[in-house]
This record gives sequence, structure tokens and C-alpha cells, in this order.
Amino acid sequence: MKLNMKNFILTFIIIFFVQNTTFAEKYLDVKKLYDLYAQEILDIDQLNSSLEKINLNNESIKNLISLRKEGIISEDDFVNGVKKVIKNISTSKNKLEEIKNNSIETNINEYEFKTPLDIIHAYINSDFKIGEVWTHSFSLVNNKITQISLKDEKNNEVMNFSKPRLKFLKDGQFTIRSTGSYKPEPSVSIRYDFKGIFEGNKIIGEFQITYTGTDAMGTVLLKGQTK
Repeated sequence: MKLNMKNFILTFIIIFFVQNTTFAEKYLDVKKLYDLYAQEILDIDQLNSSLEKINLNNESIKNLISLRKEGIISEDDFVNGVKKVIKNISTSKNKLEEIKNNSIETNINEYEFKTPLDIIHAYINSDFKIGEVWTHSFSLVNNKITQISLKDEKNNEVMNFSKPRLKFLKDGQFTIRSTGSYKPEPSVSIRYDFKGIFEGNKIIGEFQITYTGTDAMGTVLLKGQTK
């Protein structure tokens, strides 16, 4: 009969705690459970089971209960210690939830593809050659372009980009435009334009680099398309 009564009391305590307390108030539950444990109404297994039900079955809480039972710490120290543990758990829980939400909301896509040069204007004073392959890299975060890289066949950066803009068109098509400068000669102002389409994880399309300086503005200096 005594065992049945203890089990009834334990069941009632667990149901009451789970239904009637918020996370911030759980230190009161821990204190009540400790009092029942100290009065030997609950044994250690029942205590641990009750703590498990309110998600506070951890080593810090167990150590505080042990220290309190042995009289090493006062009741106030015990309550303050439990509050601190609960606060740390709550803070960690909120941070994990924030990280989870940010991970869900952030959609990052990286694209890299190659295009051979089809057109090189006579104004270009370099060793570029028709047919040499250049590498383009795009970084998109939540459908906004955050970074562009353009490298020649020798893996040299060709252009400094400034404020790239991505625009979505019909039927999956898109354009990217960015002003900037020619990296070997920063005084040369140029513009990068790319028009293409996403095909799975690939990008198909064509690019051109246009001169935007005062002399011969609008001249297409370089052009190429994916194969």
C-alpha cells in the first residue's frame, strides 16, 4: 500500500508540474521535488524521473541537490543555484533556436562555370586570345548576389566588381550587372553584364565587358558564352 501511495503521489506531482509551470518557474518544481526527496517521500530514482519529465535531469541540478541534502549549502544558495542553471539552459535553448531559424531562412548558392572568349576588341592591350577559357563565380544569398569573381585562363582576377545586381526575368532567365574597373589598370572603368538561365546547379548564358570611360563609352571589349 505504501508503494502504491508513493507512485500515486509521484504521478500527481509530475502531471501538476508539467501542466502548470513555465520554464522560468521550474526552480519551484525542483525545490518541491527536493523537499519530497529530503522527506523520503521520493527515492532517488523517482526524483530523477521527475526531473526528467521537466527537462532538468542534468548533473548541475543533481550536484545542487546532493550539496543541499548534505547541508553543505543553504536553501537560498540551493534556490539561487537552480535558478542560474535554468537560466543557462534557457539561454542555450534560445541560441540553438535562433541558429536553427537562421539556417532555415538563409539560402546560399554557389555557382562556378567557364566561358571561352569569343570577341576581343582591338582596344584591348593584353595577351588575351580568342578561345581561352575564363572562370566565373557567383555567390547568391536568399536570391541576392553578394559576390562575383572573374578569372582568366592563368587564374588571374580580371575585374574589380562594385555593387552587383541580380534581376530575375521570365522563364527562369536572369541578368547580372556590375560596374567596376580593370584589375591590372584600376583607372579603366568597365561594366560586367551576364544574361543566362539556371539549369539545375548549372548556369548557361553569355557575358560581355563594356568600356564605360569617357572615350568610346559603350564599346564592348570582351564577350563570351558558355558551351
